[in-house]
Formats: sequence, structure tokens, C-alpha cells
Amino acid sequence: MTALFRVLMISTLCSAPAHAYMDPGTGSMLLQIILGGLAGLAVAGKLFWHRILTFLGLRKSEPLPDPDPHQQPEAEDN
Repeated sequence: MTALFRVLMISTLCSAPAHAYMDPGTGSMLLQIILGGLAGLAVAGKLFWHRILTFLGLRKSEPLPDPDPHQQPEAEDN
């Protein structure tokens, strides 16, 4: 981890100015990417919330439901 940090710091400190132009749409696009990623994480978290709580030990796993006792067994073809 520290090696990666050192490489990033050296590459940041030794870079030359780019003199590039960023139009106003670039900031809007970056904001959309960030908000879209956060929304995706929120949806994934909501879908797997019970599994996350079970994994962390905050909630016990629920047993599988019993089959419907009123349902008749299917007939086998011989």
C-alpha cells in the first residue's frame, strides 16, 4: 500500500502542467458519473441488505419455508 502511495505522490509531484481546456459539460458529466455510482451502490445494498446483515452477524439467517401442505403431489407417468 505504501509503495502505491509513493508512486502516486511522485507521479503527481513530477507532472508538468497540461494547459488543457475543460468545458462546462465536463463537470456535469463527472457529477453524473459519481451520482450514478452512488445510486448503483444504494440499489445493490438494498437488494442484498438481508445478506449483509446476516454476514455481519447482526441478524440470524431465516430457515427455508415449508412446502404448502395443501398442495397435492404431482402424478408420475409410467
